[in-house]
Amino acid sequence: MNGGPLVGLLVQVTLMNEVKKIKVLHIITRLDAGGSSTNTLETVARLDPAAYEVHLIAGRTHDPLDLVKLNIDQRNISCRFVDELVRNIDPWKDLCAFVRLRRFIRDGKYDIVHTHSSKAGILGRWAAHFAGVKKIVHTPHGHIFYGYFSKIVTLVFLGVERATARITTKLIALTPKGVEEHLALRVGRKEQWVAIPSGIDTDAFKLSMASRLAYRQLLGLGDQDIVLVCAARLEPIKNHRMLIDMLARLAQDHPTIKLVCLGDGADREALVRHAAQCDVASRVVFTGFRQDVASIYSACDIFVMASLNEGMGRSVLEAMAVGLPVAVSNVGGLPAIVTDGVEGLLVSPADLDGWIRAVGSLITDPALRLRLSRAAKKRVNEQYSIVRMVKEIEEVYAGL
Repeated sequence: MNGGPLVGLLVQVTLMNEVKKIKVLHIITRLDAGGSSTNTLETVARLDPAAYEVHLIAGRTHDPLDLVKLNIDQRNISCRFVDELVRNIDPWKDLCAFVRLRRFIRDGKYDIVHTHSSKAGILGRWAAHFAGVKKIVHTPHGHIFYGYFSKIVTLVFLGVERATARITTKLIALTPKGVEEHLALRVGRKEQWVAIPSGIDTDAFKLSMASRLAYRQLLGLGDQDIVLVCAARLEPIKNHRMLIDMLARLAQDHPTIKLVCLGDGADREALVRHAAQCDVASRVVFTGFRQDVASIYSACDIFVMASLNEGMGRSVLEAMAVGLPVAVSNVGGLPAIVTDGVEGLLVSPADLDGWIRAVGSLITDPALRLRLSRAAKKRVNEQYSIVRMVKEIEEVYAGL
């Protein structure tokens, strides 16, 4: 006897168990170039497909070259765009986005909803709550409690974040400092928080001498130029004006110095004018958004970031993985990845003389550059891989 009916039943039960996956929905406001969108896309694309069925919802991003769509298609990500999900406050669009999100979450019968950034974090978590989802996760990717809005507006946002944390199962910060800052502001409880640093694909960031020479030519840089690079949105919070002021002062002693601004944003035209006013327009290269970040890094010598507020600084990790010595602001999550004098140099974002001293020392001291870049590369390879990040997120999901 082969026990036909019993064997058939066992096969059916086995197949049912095999295809039963945890349904996860990620929601983010925008997928424009930046750390939060890259972190989200990497997570969605790399979660174990045998264990999770993963979908993504995002607001529309200005994407004239279809780079966002290309990235999504190449990673085979199931993504739906909600036009009403916008970054700025818009009561009508916000209401429409909430209604659409709630309907989509309810119809999708998701086990876990994981939101990212402020607007999607608020609308997405409340939509999930009213759709009956029991497991709600949020990654703020930094915060907007200083450096963005007036004191009154900031207090309103803080109150909303505190209320929304009460319906959230787990909160993920990018650094332990991020956890401390939120708890100090009474956003969430200690047991809700966990720190999971952003991870990067370290294999994708390796220096190439051939790429260095080709990209120097492409960017209009000379072989002997001293090239600084900053990768960040061109927004006031990123403090590019300080870097331009610094460049103008350093150029007095280093006539071949240049600055590459990798990224784009609302502040671009103002920064172009500021560079001209400082008489360094010919020394600043604005690249716009680029996909070939590693190759551009390979053409540069020193990474700089003067942000007023930074959740973690994914682009800093990428520069460290390439092997660039870094000088960055002593704010937010940056001190968690850069120990001053060990993996890089930390500077107060408003201290022009401090920036001049720090970057000047990197220019004139090759031994310092080499020591910092080796330590930085080692730390990134050991602690900030993308595989480690996704594994820790999966552990959070399993713990729910």
